[in-house]
Amino acid sequence: MTRWMQFQLFWRSFFLQAGWNFAKYQNLGLAFVMTPFLRSVYKQDKNDLPSVLERYLESFNTQPMMASFCFGALARQEERMAQAKTLAEYRERLSEWNSLKRSLSITTASLGDRLFWGTLKPFTLLLALFIWLALNINFFEPTPQRGLSCLDVFGACIVVFFAFNAVALFVKWKGISLSYDAPNNGCFGLTQFDWNKTIYNTKLFGMLLALGLLLGGLYYFLHDLASFLGLQFITRAIIVLFFVSISLMTRDLRIPNMYLYIAAMLVFNIVYLF
Repeated sequence: MTRWMQFQLFWRSFFLQAGWNFAKYQNLGLAFVMTPFLRSVYKQDKNDLPSVLERYLESFNTQPMMASFCFGALARQEERMAQAKTLAEYRERLSEWNSLKRSLSITTASLGDRLFWGTLKPFTLLLALFIWLALNINFFEPTPQRGLSCLDVFGACIVVFFAFNAVALFVKWKGISLSYDAPNNGCFGLTQFDWNKTIYNTKLFGMLLALGLLLGGLYYFLHDLASFLGLQFITRAIIVLFFVSISLMTRDLRIPNMYLYIAAMLVFNIVYLF
């Protein structure tokens, strides 16, 4: 695979979710991403291209950032299918292609959900809170603060935006080449990274940040006994404990975490204003 072809797959990968549908999920996006490569592989047999595209229009669903590992692996297998000498060899490699597409999409979805949605997003949120504190935005203060600059307000957002997307773009770009060039026993490039260790270390660091925020809040409210006994503090403490308790039961109550997050943000903002 040339660097230009890798760039085309990388660029088109940003539109993987554009054709998302309830019937076959990301199938339209997958076909769109892989079209330049398929045209290159079958440029001598253009009549085969429609039937090849039909395979990519079957059901497909994975984590968007980790999908690049699927693109590279499917591209390599597609080349092997195009080079098949006999019908039996083609059918064997087609079966391998189907198995690869199904199994790799599940694996990358699991890793991606744990890394990006379950670890990196909460971590960058905690990082933003620490940056706001460093810029003198004290969200422990019960009354709104005045005289804040745009840098104070948006500085943390800019930092965490680039931090999250730096990891996402690296995985998107590198995943294509790693999975395409991986040897047969290389698990399509996935073993090049210690995903479990990365997730564990990030979560551990995030827990330390959360503990730091907790201790900072306790110090702010407890250094003065009068503020500790204030109605505002007691009210906010009850609200926080309520949402923490509910978050532990969301799976049993079948409440999506996103809805709980939105509700918590609305309640916290309303309480902050009053």
